[in-house]
Amino acid sequence: MSTDPNTRKSIAQRAIDRAKGHGVPIDEDPAFIALLDEWVRGEIDMKQMRERYLGRLAL
Repeated sequence: MSTDPNTRKSIAQRAIDRAKGHGVPIDEDPAFIALLDEWVRGEIDMKQMRERYLGRLAL
């Protein structure tokens, strides 16, 4: 996976658009967006993002 923030941002936008197309507007969840921003900046990997998000959902 590229660590370039612009590449990561493009990947994230495609995923958001795909989710919206399936009726799941994931970009409306502030917790998800905060984690996505960390991933785009390269501060966390996708596994960490998933684990943290699932943890927040469990609360």
